[in-house]
Amino acid sequence: MKKESYSIVGMHCASCKRLIEMQLNDSDGVDKATVNYSTETLYIEYDDTKLDFDKLASIVSGAGNYKLVKDDAEKQDEKNKEYMVLKKRLVVTGVALVPFALMMVAMILDLLGVIKMMHAPLGLFNFNGVDINIFYLVQFVFASVILFYGGRGFYVGAINALKSKSSNMDTLVALGTTTAWVFSSVVTFFPSFFSDVQQDVFFEAAAFIVFFILLGRFFEARAKSQANDAIKKLFELQAKEAIVLVDGKEVKKNIDEIKVGDVVVVRPGEKIVLDGVIVEGKGAIDESAVTGESIPVEKAEGDEVIGATVNKTGSFKFEVRKVQEETLLSQIIKLVEEAQGTHAPIQKLADKISGIFVPVVILVAVISFVFWYFFAESIGINLPGNTLSTALYIATAVLIIACPCALGLATPTAVMVGTGVAAKKGILIKDAESLENAHKIQAIVFDKTGTLTEGRPVVDKIISEAGKQKEYLRIAAALEHLSEHPLSEAINQKAIDEGLDYSDLKVDDFALEEGMGVKGKVDGKEICIGNDKLMDNFKVKRDDSLSDQVSEFHSQGKTVISMAIDGVQVAIFALFDKPKVEAKKAVNALDKKGIKVIMLTGDHKETAQYVADELGIDRVIAQVLPTEKAMHIKEIKNEGLYVAMVGDGINDAPALAESDIGIAMGTGTDVAKETGDIVLVHGTVDKVVEAIEISNSTLKVVKQNLGWAFGYNIFAIPVAAGVIYPFFAILLSPIIASAAMAFSSVSVVLNSLRLKRLK
Repeated sequence: MKKESYSIVGMHCASCKRLIEMQLNDSDGVDKATVNYSTETLYIEYDDTKLDFDKLASIVSGAGNYKLVKDDAEKQDEKNKEYMVLKKRLVVTGVALVPFALMMVAMILDLLGVIKMMHAPLGLFNFNGVDINIFYLVQFVFASVILFYGGRGFYVGAINALKSKSSNMDTLVALGTTTAWVFSSVVTFFPSFFSDVQQDVFFEAAAFIVFFILLGRFFEARAKSQANDAIKKLFELQAKEAIVLVDGKEVKKNIDEIKVGDVVVVRPGEKIVLDGVIVEGKGAIDESAVTGESIPVEKAEGDEVIGATVNKTGSFKFEVRKVQEETLLSQIIKLVEEAQGTHAPIQKLADKISGIFVPVVILVAVISFVFWYFFAESIGINLPGNTLSTALYIATAVLIIACPCALGLATPTAVMVGTGVAAKKGILIKDAESLENAHKIQAIVFDKTGTLTEGRPVVDKIISEAGKQKEYLRIAAALEHLSEHPLSEAINQKAIDEGLDYSDLKVDDFALEEGMGVKGKVDGKEICIGNDKLMDNFKVKRDDSLSDQVSEFHSQGKTVISMAIDGVQVAIFALFDKPKVEAKKAVNALDKKGIKVIMLTGDHKETAQYVADELGIDRVIAQVLPTEKAMHIKEIKNEGLYVAMVGDGINDAPALAESDIGIAMGTGTDVAKETGDIVLVHGTVDKVVEAIEISNSTLKVVKQNLGWAFGYNIFAIPVAAGVIYPFFAILLSPIIASAAMAFSSVSVVLNSLRLKRLK
């Protein structure tokens, strides 16, 4: 199965989305097809031995006036064409609407007594024995231009939906406007056909309906474009060219020409084009656009740099390590786009309703017509006009006021803006479900090393037989340099700092004992370095004088590692890993939100408790192996708590998977490889709080949107059907109905855009 995403141009409502999904999912070779209406994107898994892009495009276009496109450039081109056509039709419709607008103004002024209109027909002329009202004829001409030119897209969409044995928003608009136009045309050209009813026309209703819906789609398109500004701005961050060293000379190259291994020169104020490692020089780099951190980061030789960030001061050269889709920026864009393409659980109800919405509205319109035409007068309701015109008036209003678009836009637009805002802050939310569910978190479990602490421990003290410290450090480093664990790196770094060379030591049978330490042979001697569990497993003979020091180090928050040679303990290493500056503030913020904070670590209980006390964490689970962490998460969940786990995304993978929401701290530039539902690019704990706040705000906006969309339709459709007329003598005009429908969609998008103001 092949998994791809493509853009779709031409959708106008949530029913369009369901129609395309239905056509694709019913096609042979398609495993799963999901359409995001707000981002206009198709996510599809299909058998590429049965289908290719052209066949998929044919299926999509067969569902309606939709076009499947491969890349952003083609999508933008098609969107520009669609926008220009919409704009042209809106202008023509607006000009043709002028006579109707003047007529309505005149009628209002007449009612107010400002002017006196002549209420007799403006004139009749005889055509084949039929007296035709010139006033109606003029309206017919302008209304026809508006309906069949300005509203052409409604008919195309409705006919295509009918071919697919389905219906959409275009179906409602086409039915409503055509009903008003046909009735009015018959009154105009065949007045005797309705000789038993009052002669009246609804050309202005059809005209204003088309105008308002086109205007609504115009504003909706602009608003949706703003909703996806986050993705556009991420694309714009990428520099287009850079200075590359070629045979010792500086040459300006386009980004597409730069390859892995090229050395790029970066001066003050310049953007870093791609991901790499500094090989010469240093600089203070503003990474805020990618990580959300506002303070420039000092970097020197050996440090990683990220593409699309800005060098504020200093100059340096870096070797390119990643290009094109491998860069951090590309990974972020991909993750955000994928997140925007997923469905939040709260959207399922809206999608189900959207699927049956149009047929139900048509049924309500038919029932309304039947009631007002056949039964209203017989039960004593005084009609504002004759039965036929009243029934048509009400049925048209029902068809026009219904708005499935608002239901379809309610969740995805909020998700689009919410994930975009989060990405700007260095928080990558991988799917809409995680964005929605983060607000439910009742307990957050933090790993200690690298999450609550800096993750860069340093060797503070080495306790051993007098004069043997450097010898044991050299042997330890020979073994530990083969491990990537932070504690191993600390011991290796200490040896480097002391100027100790261990290259002459022969290491054999190296083995990593997960969660405990390392072992192996160094120059034929059995060496094991690790925690108490490792010492116990290998039945190491303890040195009481060393053991006496251990408790004191633990009480100071230091991690203690023992070293044994040939089964005898010879030294202990005390390492210290500072808590992160922002950790205490984050823990306090979570406490204020009523969220329980728990530390889960493999470190010694006393060391863990020291760090917990420093940060204000009440509950500590210590001396836990990586393989046991998931079990502890399960136990916390069994307490009835909705649990999030915050870890490094690699060692804590099982625990992250077991938790309700896994939050991975960003490690380097490989965020796409991180385990977890949410990735914190910069790896700072305060981003956990921000992620929860973004979730809360997004869910609040989604609920407001759905509340408005459901409330609008639940209230508007019955009012349009005339349920309040017997009590208040008020009927909803189809013109007002069309304006309300257009406003409904736009208001949902505008409400979602409020999320962009989150700080």
